[in-house]
Amino acid sequence: MNALLMLVVLTGMACAQTVSSAFSTNGHMSPAPEAQPASVGTTSALSNGAAMPDLLPQPQGKATLMGGTIVKVDRVRDQLTLNLFGGGRARILFDARTRIYRDGATAALGDLQNGARVYVDTVLAGVDVFAQNIRLRSDVASGQSSGQVVSYDAGAGFLVVKDAISPRQLRLRVSATTVISREGKTASANDLRGGTLVSVTFVPSPSGPPAAHTISILAAPGNTFVFLGRVIHLDLHLGLLVVANPHDQKSYEITFDPRTVGVTDSLREGTTVEVVARFDGSHYLASTIKVDSNPN
Repeated sequence: MNALLMLVVLTGMACAQTVSSAFSTNGHMSPAPEAQPASVGTTSALSNGAAMPDLLPQPQGKATLMGGTIVKVDRVRDQLTLNLFGGGRARILFDARTRIYRDGATAALGDLQNGARVYVDTVLAGVDVFAQNIRLRSDVASGQSSGQVVSYDAGAGFLVVKDAISPRQLRLRVSATTVISREGKTASANDLRGGTLVSVTFVPSPSGPPAAHTISILAAPGNTFVFLGRVIHLDLHLGLLVVANPHDQKSYEITFDPRTVGVTDSLREGTTVEVVARFDGSHYLASTIKVDSNPN
C-alpha cells in the first residue's frame, strides 16, 4: 500500500514539472514560437522584389534584318545584345516563338554564344525589338562577289551573277536558308530580277554550284538614289562623274547629259555634290546635280 502511494506521488510531481515548463517563473504562460513556413524553390528567386516579366505583345509589322556579333546572351531576361555589322549596338528579345538555325539546320538556344556572328529577322513587339528567326553564321563563307544578276531560276533555285571584276559568270544555289536583304530589311528571292546589282557571299558545295549564304540587293532597275559625296573624277565630254560616298567608303560612276542636267562651271573635281540618279539596269543616270557651296 505504501509503495502504491509513493508511485502516485512521483507521477504527480512529473506531471507538475511538465506543465510548469509552459509557464514563466511569474506564473504567466510563455508565447509559443512562431511557425516558420517551409521554403519554396521559386521564393528565393523572387526574394529581391523583382517581378516576373510580362508576356511580350504579339509581334507585328514587316521584318527587318539585323546582322552582328553577339556580345551578351541573357537567358534570364530572354534577350541578346548585338554589336551590329554597320556600327552601333542593339538589344533584341526572344522567346519560345523564336526559331534558331545554324547553317540551315535547326539549332538550340544553347548555340547562341558570345562572339557568334548572326543574322536576325526582327519585328516590333510593342516598343521592343523581337527576334522571329536567328541564323547563326559559321565562319565558312569562303567566297564573296559583287555584280549584276544575269538570271534567276526560282524553280531550280539557281542564280547567275556577272562579277564586276571577273569576266566569268558565277552560278550559285539559292535555298530557304539564304539570307536576302535590301537596305537592311528582309527581301525576297523574287526581287532577284535581271539587271539587279547584288553583293553575295557563298560557301563551297561538295557537289554542284556553291551555295549562296547572303545576298544583299544594292540596286534594281528603276530605283532612284541620292548620292552625296566628293567628285573624284569628272569627264564633261563623256558625261561621266565619279562620286566618293563617305558613308559606305565606295565610289559610284554616274552618267549625265550636260544639256539636260544643267552643269555649271562650279562642277569640278574636288567639289562636294548631291546627285539624284536613276539606275537603268546598266548605269546610274543623273537627273539633277547640285554642287554644295558649303561642304563643311
